[in-house]
Amino acid sequence: MRKDKIDPETTKKLDAILKKSADLFQKNALRESLAVAEEAWDLIPEPKEKWDYYPQSLSSGFVQDYVELGDIESFRKWIDLTYRMYDDPDHNSSHYVLMLEGSSLYNLDLKDEAFDVFDRIYNLFGREGFKGEQTTYLEFYLKERARRGETTR
Repeated sequence: MRKDKIDPETTKKLDAILKKSADLFQKNALRESLAVAEEAWDLIPEPKEKWDYYPQSLSSGFVQDYVELGDIESFRKWIDLTYRMYDDPDHNSSHYVLMLEGSSLYNLDLKDEAFDVFDRIYNLFGREGFKGEQTTYLEFYLKERARRGETTR
């Protein structure tokens, strides 16, 4: 299902705010950049999941930034919102968001939780769900499965 585009006037405001956020990010002012980007988030009309591009881009970007800051609580808030923005409120169909969550948990050293997400990915997509740079997570997943005494499917 295609999502609606945000009206041009709001889009122009969003772009200006996000430019300011990007400028702060370039100056290594990540927290300040996030605060400005959250102003853009607040500008997106409700229901946010109705709209194309900005809700998906911003929510997934917030996940990555809060992981970089090691802020687990904010990561959890934004990963849940990201699933909603990608029309996957049950956390079981969007490969992109599942991998974002799994890799984020892995990088936050929450390996048991990461394993559980990687297990969902493996069950949904098999080895094909772990391509390119994601093979690191497949190796972790398969080793952890073996350690736990589980067999591969």
